[in-house]
Amino acid sequence: MNYFYTLLGSLFILVALVAITLLLRNRSILSSDHQALFSRLVTDFSLPALIFVNLSRRTFEIEKLLPALIMLCTILIACTIGFAAGKLLKMDRKSIGAFVLVSGWGSSSTLGYALIMQVFHNNREAMQDAMIISELGAGVPLFILSIPFAMYFGRQHADSKSVLKSVAEFFYSPIFIALVLGIVFSFLKLPSSNYAVKTVYSLFGMIGNSLEIFTAFAVGLMLQKIPVRQLLPAIVALFCINLVAEPLIALAGAHLFNLSKLTEEVLVIEAAMPAGAVAAVIAARYGCDGRLASALTIAMYFLSLGTVPLIYLLTTIT
Repeated sequence: MNYFYTLLGSLFILVALVAITLLLRNRSILSSDHQALFSRLVTDFSLPALIFVNLSRRTFEIEKLLPALIMLCTILIACTIGFAAGKLLKMDRKSIGAFVLVSGWGSSSTLGYALIMQVFHNNREAMQDAMIISELGAGVPLFILSIPFAMYFGRQHADSKSVLKSVAEFFYSPIFIALVLGIVFSFLKLPSSNYAVKTVYSLFGMIGNSLEIFTAFAVGLMLQKIPVRQLLPAIVALFCINLVAEPLIALAGAHLFNLSKLTEEVLVIEAAMPAGAVAAVIAARYGCDGRLASALTIAMYFLSLGTVPLIYLLTTIT
């Protein structure tokens, strides 16, 4: 139960940071035009540093791939349900593409990391679990599977060359490079007492710790008014898929494969994250309904404030 109360406190901190961002935006110190900047600072600056530091300091274990596989299966099931829901709601082709993307992929690499850093303070094993689950279970599949999918539903014609080029972008991105280097350095076992090594890790640690601030700024600047009445059926459907079904499927998978309690809690938190902004960006970039994806993403961020603590409480009593 201690972690549950810590989670509530962590959510309060993130909400407070987002509220401060809204205040700064209201006073014209920040503007919505800065949202892209802070999103890039998350994905290209603080997140790669955090991934490298947490992966390289622990020995990588093949067994850690199991929760990542559970995460991937959870996402694919959620996408399948999302496709069926889109058909039932009689969405057009581009709307279905956007709806499926935000149904499956959540904010596990941004909001999820920030939350886990707060809940499992200084717990490197929890952070390593989060990195493997998020990057290998969601991140790599996101760029391999979602881009061709978005092109198929968003464009009339998508040649294989453009698909491969878009997918390849991820494999030389800072996030993927940090993931590979973190795993490689985990086997090298650099001397932690060495002054140069300590200094480099301190630098990367400081950069990684900026993730919570940059994430809050990016989320706060993304928030806009949502046409709730118009989108109510889609919001309800996505709520059931993204914020209820996904974490419950992940929890069932954790029980089925007898994961440790810590790994189970990290997996469920990652699966319980609201629809990811990256999925909305991919939807818009490749011709799907970007406005629908963005509006649904924002709605899920609000609703997740109530669902994440309840889902996490369920893991502590099962």
